[in-house]
Amino acid sequence: MRALLYIGGGFVLIAGAQLWLLSGLTDEIFAWTIKSELTAAFLGSCYWAAAVLALLSARQRSWAEARIGLPGVLAFVWLTLLATLLHLDLFHLHGPDALAQTAAWVWLVIYVAEPPILLWLFIAQLRTDGVDPPQANPLTAPYRLVLGVIAVLLVAFGAALFVAPVEVGEAWPWTLTALTGRAIAAWLIAFGGLLAAMWWENDRQRIRLGTYAILTLVALTVIALARYGEDVDWQDPAAFVFLASLAGLLAAGLYGRWAAGV
Repeated sequence: MRALLYIGGGFVLIAGAQLWLLSGLTDEIFAWTIKSELTAAFLGSCYWAAAVLALLSARQRSWAEARIGLPGVLAFVWLTLLATLLHLDLFHLHGPDALAQTAAWVWLVIYVAEPPILLWLFIAQLRTDGVDPPQANPLTAPYRLVLGVIAVLLVAFGAALFVAPVEVGEAWPWTLTALTGRAIAAWLIAFGGLLAAMWWENDRQRIRLGTYAILTLVALTVIALARYGEDVDWQDPAAFVFLASLAGLLAAGLYGRWAAGV
């Protein structure tokens, strides 16, 4: 599991660099073309937040402190595999650009191989002998309630967006395609899973890594909005819902980090 977290962390770090730093070059360097630079940058923010979580989790000595991101990641990799298969014709598997074609084949190999491997390792890890350390510092009831509510909202909206990316995508503050809608939906469910795991763990120390991922996501998304804000219809109420959601995640991340004492 530790090895897979390091390997997966490295891959999402690279994907984040492609999408967040080089948002306008996806037709040349990424597995599939993303016409909206804001969409590419937002997905890059998600990948880099996941990289922070994966690489920090791999360094933990206790499974109880490392496992917080695994439920969300499992959902993400299976949903991304499904989205890939549904839109395989949009990938650069036979494109003229060698770099993009390589990226597409690497993407396909990763998302075909990782879901079953990660699921097998997760089950094996759960069956390993041992007990969790005691939950010495439980979360406050109001904070757990906030985590639970945000988790449910993210998973519910993400599920709806994945099923009907074009129709439900009308409630997103900028234009999405079927593929980008499903890609974003997979990340929404992943972060919803992370918040649900934080609620479940109910320990200030064990949620620490989750707060780092949340704060990374919010910070990078805000910068992406500053870079490509022209893609957003600021007259649409969805834009303010999106900003309010970011504010809620920021508050949850900051409070959780303060509560953990680190």
